[in-house]
Amino acid sequence: MDWLEGRGLQAFKTESQTTRNRLAKTLFEAWWTPLIHIGVIHGDPHLGNYSFAGDADRLNLLDFGCIRIFPPAFVGGVVKLHRAMIAGDRAGEAEAYRAWGFKDLTDDLMDVLSIWARFIYGPLLDDRVRTVADGVAPGDYGRREAFQVKRALDEKGPITIPREFVFMDRAAIGLGSAFLHLSAELNWRALFEASLEGFSEESLAARQAEALRAAGL
Repeated sequence: MDWLEGRGLQAFKTESQTTRNRLAKTLFEAWWTPLIHIGVIHGDPHLGNYSFAGDADRLNLLDFGCIRIFPPAFVGGVVKLHRAMIAGDRAGEAEAYRAWGFKDLTDDLMDVLSIWARFIYGPLLDDRVRTVADGVAPGDYGRREAFQVKRALDEKGPITIPREFVFMDRAAIGLGSAFLHLSAELNWRALFEASLEGFSEESLAARQAEALRAAGL
């Protein structure tokens, strides 16, 4: 345990747009970079688990009780789905879902998964500066889509949700809510694609194995 000086995210809601955008960019990179490079996420990104120190130029990330290590193939599926959705490649989308661990996919179930995927990936598909969910309040982020998916699965399911998907989904919702609290306006697609430079499942697997050895795992 250690004491970290810093201010919570809510303290910056009245700061300039430039400052709020910088904080959101830091949060985005703090989550995506470990996922893309070594297949690890902090799975509990609610507002109480962040603070910013100094002149808001240093992120304190708190509470490491919910960390998930993903197989390289799962992270590859994250990247494949992004690329397939941009290309309108339905076969590529199915391949990505299978890499995540979804089984027995039908066209109907693909349509249901696409409701959620297009919500989560929406900002990463849109090549412009925007909020993470235009016109949505932080407390409502994801509620409508979650209801739509639940109702559709009740009609067309059942489907077994892979454990890894639950962790990634939870983290994505937590981050999205943080970005909305900041009213951040960024080109999320440009940020995401920059994080993918040089990505391959093979290089991720090598870095992950090295990191696990260093950690004695």
